[in-house]
Amino acid sequence: MGESLARHAAMAAAPWRRITGAVLAAGAGLLSLMVPVECAGCGAPDVALCAACARSLRSATARPRRVEEHAPALVEYDGGVLTAAVAAGPYGAELAQCLLAFKRHGTPRLEAELASALARSLRAAVGERRAGSPVWLVPVPTSTRAYVRRGFDPVGLLMSNLQRSRRLPTGAVCVRALARRPRGLPRTARGLPGALSGAQGGQKGLRRGQRRGRVAGAFVARTRSSGLPFGRQPPPAGHRVIIVDDVLTTGATIREAARVLEAAGAVVLGAAVIAHVPRPTDTTRPDTRLADTK
Repeated sequence: MGESLARHAAMAAAPWRRITGAVLAAGAGLLSLMVPVECAGCGAPDVALCAACARSLRSATARPRRVEEHAPALVEYDGGVLTAAVAAGPYGAELAQCLLAFKRHGTPRLEAELASALARSLRAAVGERRAGSPVWLVPVPTSTRAYVRRGFDPVGLLMSNLQRSRRLPTGAVCVRALARRPRGLPRTARGLPGALSGAQGGQKGLRRGQRRGRVAGAFVARTRSSGLPFGRQPPPAGHRVIIVDDVLTTGATIREAARVLEAAGAVVLGAAVIAHVPRPTDTTRPDTRLADTK
């Protein structure tokens, strides 16, 4: 009897599900007309990332490797390594276009692919760790200006994706141990019009010294004594840390983050990024110079 009632209920509900599905499909079609969707890699219509570009993206990020030699701020003049860095792939072709599109729009399809690329980079950076205290994965926080312009934090969003899907490396935890240094209300207010209008305020186009100057003093370590409203944030002292960012250009941002964390007592093992911008002598592709950095 119960089975019969359930069957009849399902039969009665089926037309409403079909009607609801048709309405939602029509709404999605109308939305696609008003806000066209195209592949971030090749521009194919009606898809955020086509199958061919997805395969190319995965191939480009399949073998993460050490890349600090491409970032002048991460190496000494004699070649000694200040901060090691691992990247999933070079910034170019589909990887560059997908990163740019994701940072502008936060498309879920691109989020999934880029989170997978970041996961591969993190696994390579963490490596095989012995039992003991977990390695901290510390994302570089986005600036207030960039957050206002985009409406989200790209690296934070990708790390949250990996946390939800339990794809962080074994023996690693995500800890937001860095914060942007408060700029004060007057400076923040002056920067809001440009951020809201979409004007670029990042480091794109800046030289090495200019990038270093832009990020100098930009971060503070989140500690119980920092006076910042971050709740019960454990101090980084004594913890092993890997800094996480999206694109490595000169390395100025990562080096400043490492400096702040080391000053707070952390042991910085290195950094992990999705893409690195190769030196100009390593590539002639123009899109390798278009990284949308913070």
